[in-house]
Amino acid sequence: MSERRLSGKVALVTGGASGIGEATVKALAAEGAAVAVLDRDAPGAERVVSEVERAGGAAAAVWVDLADTASIPAAVAKVLAEQRRIDILVNAAGVVGEGDTLLGLSEENWDRVQTINLKAPFLLMQQVARHMVERGGGGRIVNVSSSSAFRSRNSVPSYGSSKAGLVQLTRGAAAELAPHDINVNAVAPGVTKTPLLSFLDEERLQQMVSEGALANLFKRPSEPEDIAATILFLCLPASRQITAQTLHVSAGAVV
Repeated sequence: MSERRLSGKVALVTGGASGIGEATVKALAAEGAAVAVLDRDAPGAERVVSEVERAGGAAAAVWVDLADTASIPAAVAKVLAEQRRIDILVNAAGVVGEGDTLLGLSEENWDRVQTINLKAPFLLMQQVARHMVERGGGGRIVNVSSSSAFRSRNSVPSYGSSKAGLVQLTRGAAAELAPHDINVNAVAPGVTKTPLLSFLDEERLQQMVSEGALANLFKRPSEPEDIAATILFLCLPASRQITAQTLHVSAGAVV
């Protein structure tokens, strides 16, 4: 068996109990990283941990509610207390606002989406990057944005703007952290089969990617594993010269 490329590394993944986060946890663990699965869904996180361990990997569930940003420091501290280091941070958690139109969006829903999708990643990046800088040796940070950050049609206000903000946060952080050998990048998925779209049947999902504002060149939705594979690449030594970039994993939805 070939040597696993992330052996000895510790990763922290938000939203790790489902969707892109879950696929990312499993991809990182398969390459030897010990992965902290951060999520408010404690049973879901424990399920992912059990599946990782059955596959021969290492993972641990850590509860956090990103809507309550006061819970973030304790979650990061728990990982550091148990693992002594964090080499990789993946901000995969995200929500879509209810009634998310410019004319119909409530201030409460706006604040909730911006907190979970943008403020929480900022706070996690800040805390983890401080640790990486103090420890030395570099690190990797990957933020999950969205093709909604690059569209006008069907780019709902709170979600699209939070994901666009995450792109700019990625670029600014990359410039600041490069002297410490910390790579900061983002991925921008298109229509992906995650719990956020679980209300759609296969026929409607196929229609979305085949016609209209959300259509892509391949006319197929992405699987969470498609996005996780790109995130994994951005965490591997082979991507050491890539930083401040947003990689589109949307089957050509944004061209």
